[in-house]
Amino acid sequence: MIKKSGEFREERRNIAGGNGEIILRHKFEREDMFGKSRLCAELVVEPGCSIGEHAHVEDMEIFYMLEGTLVSVAKDGSETPFSKGDCMLTGGGDFHSLRNDSGKTAVMLAVIAL
Repeated sequence: MIKKSGEFREERRNIAGGNGEIILRHKFEREDMFGKSRLCAELVVEPGCSIGEHAHVEDMEIFYMLEGTLVSVAKDGSETPFSKGDCMLTGGGDFHSLRNDSGKTAVMLAVIAL
């Protein structure tokens, strides 16, 4: 299946009680992914916006940074910035949150696999 630019469903939503709304550009819908994934989307995080703390217990999430910088905050409060070309994997009940402290838009590809 090939989806061309401009064919992606876009939505804005608050994720896990974070600040503001995140833009999700769904690259593939859940029903497209053979029951193996529930999300494959480009996430656009504007300055000052965040994804609130949440855990991945029954699934795992992969982030690949496309542009900008975000700060990942672990359950223990440790903070790790990640930027273009960096990847993150979370699952197994790990908690995390993300925030954009920079003055620039951050964009990442997010995949939640089951």
